[in-house]
Amino acid sequence: MLDYDISPSVEAFSTNIADSTDFDVVLPLHQSHGTESVIVNTADDVNTTFGADALITQTPGLRIGVKTADCVPVLLHDGLTRTVAAIHSGWKGTLADIIGTTVGRMTAELNVDPRNIRAVIGPCIHIEAFEVGDDVRDLFHEAGFGDFCRCMPRFGTADGEKWHIDLPGICRCELLRAGVRDIEVRPECTYTLHHRFYSARRLGPAFQKQRILSCIMLRQKSHE
Repeated sequence: MLDYDISPSVEAFSTNIADSTDFDVVLPLHQSHGTESVIVNTADDVNTTFGADALITQTPGLRIGVKTADCVPVLLHDGLTRTVAAIHSGWKGTLADIIGTTVGRMTAELNVDPRNIRAVIGPCIHIEAFEVGDDVRDLFHEAGFGDFCRCMPRFGTADGEKWHIDLPGICRCELLRAGVRDIEVRPECTYTLHHRFYSARRLGPAFQKQRILSCIMLRQKSHE
């Protein structure tokens, strides 16, 4: 497990390839690369929304998570309101600002002050490996993220330049825009470290249901 030292009051981690996933975790029914979120009070609450990419809870002992394999997992914790969230931010969700939408919902409905949130951006594909075509680069440029797009050699080569996008950098920018200040960006690139983390791009046709699970859970108050 890649454990995150967010707070003594939460458990937070991302799984490695070698890790057992024999633990209880509430996951979205289907991640659609959109901006929908679900406020989860019990495990059954995810059944009310199909196509969510973020889960939010204030229920101690309820482990929530998202599945990724190059996309960006983002875990949030507000210690004052005892609120946690798990976000799946692929390039489409990043472009649509699922992070800002989720933080906004936490603020509006659960009285969370973004300045009190601690965030972790977990293992994902990094700029050196995230190659895109002109069409995707243009979308990010038009959205104001031109500074996060670079023309670089194709991964592992010295020539054949393509556009590359810094997804975790954009996610950090979106957290800052949403008012979050305490942000950890993990250095692990899923494509580069494919022996440790699942990478859809690296697996190619062999990619099926393999996923990293990034989870967060409020501990019972007795543990604080």
